[in-house]
Amino acid sequence: RVLLVRQPARRDHVRTMRAFALTLVLATTAVTSFSPRTLLPGAGTARVQRRRGAASMPPTAMLPDADVLGLAADGSAALHTTLSLAADSDAWSSYLALLEDPQTALATKAVTAGLIIGSGDAAAQLIETRESGDDVDAARVARWAFFGFILQAPWNHFFYMALDGAIPPTPEPFTVVTLEKVGIDQFVQAPVFTALIFVFFAVIEGKGLDYAKNQLQTTLVPTLLKNWAVFLPATFVNLAFLPNELRVLFLNSVFFFWVIYLSLTVNAAPTAAEE
Repeated sequence: RVLLVRQPARRDHVRTMRAFALTLVLATTAVTSFSPRTLLPGAGTARVQRRRGAASMPPTAMLPDADVLGLAADGSAALHTTLSLAADSDAWSSYLALLEDPQTALATKAVTAGLIIGSGDAAAQLIETRESGDDVDAARVARWAFFGFILQAPWNHFFYMALDGAIPPTPEPFTVVTLEKVGIDQFVQAPVFTALIFVFFAVIEGKGLDYAKNQLQTTLVPTLLKNWAVFLPATFVNLAFLPNELRVLFLNSVFFFWVIYLSLTVNAAPTAAEE
């Protein structure tokens, strides 16, 4: 009897979290006005049919319908309409096809990351210059976009592939396996990647490794603490509810806001000690 009472509540919770994750992905994609047809012409809308178990189901198979989310029951018809329109549109279908195809997946993730992360730095600059009225530094936006294209997307593309290869996903989201993967992501991968971000921008901006070393000594730990506040729950949602093909996109959706903080931190005026 206990199981019969608790199971529906658990399913409702899963539905809610999955709806939240997919809505965030769709909203960020719409905001950046990304069209896969402009990225890789001729990709078409044909889907790559792969059947390698639940862990590698096409992302469209993971898109919830009204019955799965229970939207009809709770009256959230607007959300269902948004999800349905996005899932059925040619652009979204083409984008999913590119993510499913091993020959185009990495390039698609890289260009998407460049657009989203470049937009994040542009937003950060609007915050910085809201009083001065200075123009947006296009070169700085380009550096962050380049970071997304050359480092953020490839790093996470291969990391998630390796993580799922070493520890396959489980059908149920709330498992010890999921928690283990979140721990590896946030307490092993995240510190390394965050440090790499500081080094990357110190080098690409010509500030040198000594500047990067100083930033790592003074800024890395506070940045990681803020990172965990944001990315521990986001990583759980990502690893528990989304297929591998959509994980980098979801991460970039969250990273848009994180880049605003990172950009303000990395580009903060140096102190006398740093100079």
